[in-house]
Amino acid sequence: MSEKTPYEIFMQRISQRVLPQNPMTRIRTLGKELAEGAAADLWSISFRMFRGQLVASDDQQDLLRYLNERWNDKWPSFGLLLSNGYVRFDSAENDVYITKAAFDLIDESETANIFISYKRSESSAFALLVLARMKAVGIEPFLDLALQPGDDWEKGLRERIQKYQYLVAILSHDTLKSEVCIKEISWAIEAGLSIIPIWHNGFVYKAGTWDALSAQVDTALSKTHTIRVIEESALGYNNAIVELLNRFGVMPD
Repeated sequence: MSEKTPYEIFMQRISQRVLPQNPMTRIRTLGKELAEGAAADLWSISFRMFRGQLVASDDQQDLLRYLNERWNDKWPSFGLLLSNGYVRFDSAENDVYITKAAFDLIDESETANIFISYKRSESSAFALLVLARMKAVGIEPFLDLALQPGDDWEKGLRERIQKYQYLVAILSHDTLKSEVCIKEISWAIEAGLSIIPIWHNGFVYKAGTWDALSAQVDTALSKTHTIRVIEESALGYNNAIVELLNRFGVMPD
């Protein structure tokens, strides 16, 4: 097996993070990853622009590959990076420079809005562990510890989920028998949240086997890259949580 190139290692690492849907967070993510690539010596801290387009010189081929592969030609404009201070433009040379503000993002955790969905009778302990580990690195997810379905629970919960960017769905054997959990995932998909499933207690999702799920939910849970707790142990839980944190740009010690 051939050894991976520095660019391939870089892409493998950052691809573990889910690209956010929120426009401002996407700008921040691009600024951070431009700085990370420059710090890894994949491209220089400056690049040439002409009429708003990147001029792909020989030493910037990895930058062009990154933009195409990571963002699928839908990256935030460099004008937005400029207005948010992550790059500066030298009009005399038509060069764009990655700024210190972008490099400062490298050591910061993502300020992502995360909703954790779980079935209380099956996954409370694991959900609380995920919550604690995220808070320890400066991420503040929402975990409902006292949800009691009633006359207005559905409206309030749906409105709350619409304010988030990510839904972490902790799935075990009976999770998808829960009306609340199914609705949370459905509302998250409707609102455009990024879904991150985590399987534990030996659960494996099989497409087409859950009659209560809509086609949208079935597709999301079967085709989304999943984090798996390989074994129910402290090490197994830790490895899964580390993988989750990596997706938000956090590299635990």
